[in-house]
Amino acid sequence: MSGPVISLGGSIFSKTDEKYLLEFIERIREEEGYAIVVGGGPIARDQISKLRAIGAKEYYLDMMGIQATRLNATMVSLALGNLMDVPKSIDEAVRQMKLYKRVIMGGTEPGHTTDAVSLLLAEALSRETVVNVTNVDYLYDKDPKLKDAKKIEKISYSSAVEMITSEKRGAGQNFPLDILSLNIARRSNIKIKIVSFRDSLNVFNAITGKKFRGTTVS
Repeated sequence: MSGPVISLGGSIFSKTDEKYLLEFIERIREEEGYAIVVGGGPIARDQISKLRAIGAKEYYLDMMGIQATRLNATMVSLALGNLMDVPKSIDEAVRQMKLYKRVIMGGTEPGHTTDAVSLLLAEALSRETVVNVTNVDYLYDKDPKLKDAKKIEKISYSSAVEMITSEKRGAGQNFPLDILSLNIARRSNIKIKIVSFRDSLNVFNAITGKKFRGTTVS
């Protein structure tokens, strides 16, 4: 598959959502190739919380988060029968993709979310799309917990950046992307599709280029 890079949100690794992770693994197994960047999820948040409580610096909290993403990536890789090491850099991931036609990785360095890593990998592999598989079904114009929140099906890079930086919204609040990811996408014109992992058929519609329910950032 020379399709999109998949950014698999760490929230899918929660105990309550385990069945969706298993569904994803079974479905992606059917594909001829894949490029997946895996998030840290509950294990990252738990360990970071403990380190923050004892006064660890943000740099080391990031390092802890990266280790958690790589642990999750290893789990997915082994579940799919892959015996390759999880790449620690974009360059390693590109080499692995050339050799095996598939790659599963986590974070790379402090300051980069796995969403940003997925966009960098898409750049390096000349992929036109990143599918962000997360715990929300769309972007919303405000906190989706509010009754009058409206779904956004299509949005530009610049408008998405404005939403993140808006004082009314609050930086990053209920937003599945970060500014670095959007800037990388914008400079290379990489389309971002945002879908909820709680609908496996819809996720793979987005991955395979079919009509899907979610948000497109372009």
